[in-house]
Amino acid sequence: MFRFLQSAKHAINGIFYALRTERNVQIWAAVLVVNLLIAAFLQVTQFEFLLILIVMFGVGIAEYLNTALEILSDRVTLERDESIKRVKDVAAAATFIASTLAVIVSAIIYLPKILNLS
Repeated sequence: MFRFLQSAKHAINGIFYALRTERNVQIWAAVLVVNLLIAAFLQVTQFEFLLILIVMFGVGIAEYLNTALEILSDRVTLERDESIKRVKDVAAAATFIASTLAVIVSAIIYLPKILNLS
């Protein structure tokens, strides 16, 4: 049990470190909150809410992994290195793909509900 608590402490430290220091993680957290407020306002179904949670947390996971790879890459070298550039670009691509999916899913869920408001 102690090892689990230690692991959880490290994970929570990582969550708050990135939230304090990384602009893109801060943006993700703000978009997550706004998205959840929109979901509540539009009274999405449980299934729709689950889909929104999955795609939004997928973006968060991708952003945290991207941040970790950037920190590690910068620790290896701050000089221009083509391999490290590729690593950073691919990690950024993962975040971009996850974000694109989140926008598509949100649009599919929210647009019909928004159009029915009037």
